[in-house]
Amino acid sequence: MSSRSVRWGRKKRYTIASIIAIGAITFAYYNVIQTGPYKTTKEWNFDSYKDGTVPDGFSYLQTDAQPGYWVVKSDPSAPSKPNVLAKLTDNDTTFDYHIQLMPDGVESTNSETSVQFKINSGEKEQAAGLIIRFMDNQHYFVLVADSKNSLFSLCKADPEKLLCIEDKSVNIPLGQWHTITTDVSAQGIAGYLDGKLLIQRYDQHYQNGQLGLWTKKDTEAYFDNLKIKY
Repeated sequence: MSSRSVRWGRKKRYTIASIIAIGAITFAYYNVIQTGPYKTTKEWNFDSYKDGTVPDGFSYLQTDAQPGYWVVKSDPSAPSKPNVLAKLTDNDTTFDYHIQLMPDGVESTNSETSVQFKINSGEKEQAAGLIIRFMDNQHYFVLVADSKNSLFSLCKADPEKLLCIEDKSVNIPLGQWHTITTDVSAQGIAGYLDGKLLIQRYDQHYQNGQLGLWTKKDTEAYFDNLKIKY
């Protein structure tokens, strides 16, 4: 067999393998987006609580040495009036991340989760997000909306670091309500901002984790209409 034939044979095999791989990843993405219908829906709009209280069942899990400040707060602009869940700040930027887990420890391989949020301020950072596949405070994914840097990102927490593995440039104005939605399956993660699909990631790390809310450093952010279908 000539060397040219050998090279052509190898090229053909590589081409076929690439097509199969691309097809598998595309199928995985399709499954992420199309998973359903879901049997159970849970939703929290925080409107049954008094201003200044902490909602029942919410478990604050700090990723730093002291708790942040999560509280129900009245906000005239709330999508579901009158209340929001507010992550307030005292401008202490010593600690990196603040996490509020969803009640009841909901875990599901296949789910659709959404939350409305508004980033109000932050001197050092202006970033809020939706946590998925949460195993502990060093192992989780988070879809992050970063107003300061105009980015929507999928980030993965490993011990000692948070690595953003996919970014999309997008304008996220301060003081305006936005919506993060994610479809999660065993194959991967799809992330939407304000209804637009921006992130598709084939990733099987951290299966069956919990869900929650997230802010960075001194970010002050409000959350409303947290919903999961699974």
